[in-house]
Amino acid sequence: MRSVQVVTNETCELRCDFCNTRRPHERASVAAADAVVRRIKASSGSQEMILTGGEPTLRRDLPRMIRLAAEASSRVIMETNAWRIDAAMAHQLASAGLAAVRVHLPGHGEALDVITGGTGVWPRVVAAIHALRHEGVDIEVAVPIVAGNATQVASIPAAMRAADATPVRLWIRIPLRAPSATTLATPSEIADAVATLADTARSHDIDVALDPASYLAPCQLRQPARHAHLYRLNVGGADRSGYARSAGCRECSVVDRCAGLPTDAPRFVDAKPKPIADDRTRRRLTQIGSPQAQIERELVTKEIYRRPDGTSAAAHVIRINFRCNQACRFCFVSTHLPSASDDRVTDAIVGAASQGAIVVLSGGEPTLNPKLAQWVSLAKQHGAPEVELQSNAIRLADPEHALALADAGVDRAFVSLHAATEQTSDALTGAPGTFLQTLAGIDALTATAIAVRINYVLCRPNAAEFPAFVDLVAKRWPNAAITVSFVSMSTDLVPRTAALVPRYNEVLPALREGVRRAAAHGVDVEGFDSMCGIPLCLAPVPAARFRELPPPPSDYDGGEFVHPPPCQRCSLNKQCFGLRRGYAELYGWDELRPVAAP
Repeated sequence: MRSVQVVTNETCELRCDFCNTRRPHERASVAAADAVVRRIKASSGSQEMILTGGEPTLRRDLPRMIRLAAEASSRVIMETNAWRIDAAMAHQLASAGLAAVRVHLPGHGEALDVITGGTGVWPRVVAAIHALRHEGVDIEVAVPIVAGNATQVASIPAAMRAADATPVRLWIRIPLRAPSATTLATPSEIADAVATLADTARSHDIDVALDPASYLAPCQLRQPARHAHLYRLNVGGADRSGYARSAGCRECSVVDRCAGLPTDAPRFVDAKPKPIADDRTRRRLTQIGSPQAQIERELVTKEIYRRPDGTSAAAHVIRINFRCNQACRFCFVSTHLPSASDDRVTDAIVGAASQGAIVVLSGGEPTLNPKLAQWVSLAKQHGAPEVELQSNAIRLADPEHALALADAGVDRAFVSLHAATEQTSDALTGAPGTFLQTLAGIDALTATAIAVRINYVLCRPNAAEFPAFVDLVAKRWPNAAITVSFVSMSTDLVPRTAALVPRYNEVLPALREGVRRAAAHGVDVEGFDSMCGIPLCLAPVPAARFRELPPPPSDYDGGEFVHPPPCQRCSLNKQCFGLRRGYAELYGWDELRPVAAP
């Protein structure tokens, strides 16, 4: 999201001793009306415009500025202490187009007077929140953590709940510079306050996160995994002005997305990095937006199943839950997220089925959802032409469970099995002992009317085992088919390392041998032409197989794929997704070999 801040003025009637922006007098270059208007117009086209100060409500022309901001941006937010907002002002601001306020709230009750230097601040803030909410304005609060309130901020959520002033979101701010460094909290005080405030906010059902303008390296928290929901880390977000990574950060699993420690903050001089080693914490820290926004983003993925005869079918992949009983290193799903509500899952299934799309029930691991059979039946009842189950089949080792899903209407099972040996599988999935359970689950599925296709995600640790994997499938499940997927860095959850992602040329010999054995066994091997496949010019099967494929829809990949110069000379260019952007950044495209026209 493109979010911009526009400073409206620099004075404020409150006197927080840690404030680093308040000035005693306004400067025309900042607060003059034409200067503010220029800044608003210069930020036109932003998705979110934040009007801030000083204190914006000191401006008499604030409604005009909000109207201009609403014309220039999709959403207008105002940062305020809420001191001056009464019912009349709330109505004016909402009518002008104000969508949300972010109330500066370093405390509550009498403690708020002590911190801000005001009198009776808390009742006025509560009244302002009620007035704004009455006008349909969203309420957010920003809680700064400083020396004077570090041990008290945890009580703010309960106080807001008791005053019927609960916000839709609570932002945690960490001031690093102030007129006097003694007013700032130490790293250990900040870590403790962040953790306790986050815990109490969640106990009161308040969404909480670190303010985007603030940053605290997650390693400074005692339990980074427990409070990972505060973060929105992703690759490319490591560069932040005023922060730097040190030699101690090199072994950290989030070094590619963490900004490090502040370089010019008095209280952080002696702070040291504490590298995060475990992959589970790395995954939990990686988010695009809030947990709810991430759930909404990943709940439904619309795909196109392309067929060799030139036809295609719409498919909706619906993640009925996100948790999983394995932890595959290459998984691109946010398995740390809570499940979407049953109502959202129902809407997604009914919507897909009613449109005639193939309903693909996935996760995480969907067999962990006790309502799985009900979801399958729901899809069939609303006209889904096919229902596909994506699973690791661990829980399907019970034949009755597999039969129940067949009876409910599952047409096809797409089963994840990424190794021919238990040792390799345990290393890849992070779940020792589940290899044999998956084998038993596939046994149970193949004993039903459900068609079984086994998905093998090709990566460096398992590439050499692919021929043996083909032999295993042919011997144990001769009627099953194989899909080959190539590990993809499609989200920041997947490590972008050569240790996981091999070059195509390194795995092609094993892939060719596996395809040769599959042909000898009469086992179908597909998947090369999917988004999770490989460039078609490298596929170890005749190019003629792909010539009748319909081209991928325009903009279907969301910019995930590139077509470098060799692709422009390839006769399969229109049928091929191209090269994953992450792969191109890691290895380039010198391996591509354009296919000549027939």
